[in-house]
Amino acid sequence: PELFPGLIYRMLKPKVVLLIFVSGKIVLTGAKVREEIYTAFNTIYTAVDPF
Repeated sequence: PELFPGLIYRMLKPKVVLLIFVSGKIVLTGAKVREEIYTAFNTIYTAVDPF
């Protein structure tokens, strides 16, 4: 099997899936409204910012 080059992070609230890559790029999927994207990004940003 081939390996996926990113981390798949599934948030429960909001129910969003984040794909985090070594390059620093983050892809958010599964959001129903724009506010869910902002909430998910702000939550994960505080965790990955030091790296």
